[in-house]
Amino acid sequence: MQPSSASVHDFVAIGEVADTTKQLIALNLQYGLQGQGEHATGMEAVERIVLQQAREYLASVREGFILSVRAGRVTSRGELSYLLDRVILDWSSLSRELGLAEESEAEAESSSAAQGGAAEEPTIQRVRGQLLAFGMAIVALGALPRLPAEEITFPHSYSKPPTYSDIPVPVAPGEILSRIEELEQMIWQFTLRKWAELARHRYGPLRRTYGFFESSALLARRESERFGIKGRRLLS
Repeated sequence: MQPSSASVHDFVAIGEVADTTKQLIALNLQYGLQGQGEHATGMEAVERIVLQQAREYLASVREGFILSVRAGRVTSRGELSYLLDRVILDWSSLSRELGLAEESEAEAESSSAAQGGAAEEPTIQRVRGQLLAFGMAIVALGALPRLPAEEITFPHSYSKPPTYSDIPVPVAPGEILSRIEELEQMIWQFTLRKWAELARHRYGPLRRTYGFFESSALLARRESERFGIKGRRLLS
């Protein structure tokens, strides 16, 4: 079954965010670890955009994790069908039970009456993007310890040849959430631009974060090549 064009676009977009985030970290670490201190790259505006995109991606990963945990508790096909229809594809039925739909409908009718037009149909909110983001993140985390040395570019690796084999793959929901939170925290740390300090005092989280984005970028690039798609890059 061929993926939809929207799914392929989302997949490639995630790969671009991962690749540019990895490049941003590598560029800043190279300056910081060479003793050049906190520097001005001349690309601060681009860096802010990249970090914001990374934060938005990880927010989608977190939302996808929450939805997946709910689905993981399902014990029967009937319950799974109910969850897909109610939670994953359509939030409107839950909104009606909470009394939110009536309020929204009343506001829509009032607005429509004021404009002299008919009320619009309620919009079904789809969350495919969050599930795709979480799925890609899980695959990237699982592949991270097995990345070949020639694909690893972390600027300050202690092992020769470089490896991520010591980084455990999170399996339990608590482990997965902990890793997601670590990634989110490190992205916020990157905005402070204290790269040398991070390398000295938060080396483990820094390396795991870099490895995650490196693994994600490799995954996206390899799969994109299967579809004949080449993404663009914000950094070079």
